Amino acid sequence: MFDIISCQADAKKHGFARFFSLNDCKGKVLELDNLEAAVAHKNKKTLIILKDWAFDEGAIRVIAEKKSACFLIDLGRIMKIRGVPRAIALSKLRNFLSVCVKFNAFYAFATFAESEGQIRSPEELESIITLFDLNRGQAKFALKMIGHYL
Repeated sequence: MFDIISCQADAKKHGFARFFSLNDCKGKVLELDNLEAAVAHKNKKTLIILKDWAFDEGAIRVIAEKKSACFLIDLGRIMKIRGVPRAIALSKLRNFLSVCVKFNAFYAFATFAESEGQIRSPEELESIITLFDLNRGQAKFALKMIGHYL
């Protein structure tokens, strides 16, 4: 299993096969505003971070059919927000992921931990991911997808 972090840490100590730094991701991770912008990158082998998880079934279907791009979910962003904004973000993400599963779109998760204390174990990440209505198998697969793209 893999994670993208923005600090220095030993992956084996935390139970991961490898950590990727933000520098490893240059040019391979795109941060886009919405799905309409993501459709333009459907043929590229890239990780796409969406600022808004509002879903459009047509756009997700087009991206899923090409089997090139992968949606990268920033778990660190979710863990940082609190209250009603967090509830809204979780609901949007749960709906977004259900459409991804429906059309077999690729998705991956990363924490972007800023310190070693923020690094979560793979088992803890799997448990967090299951809160999005995914099963353990889907969670494990999603945590391995980063290695395929970086």
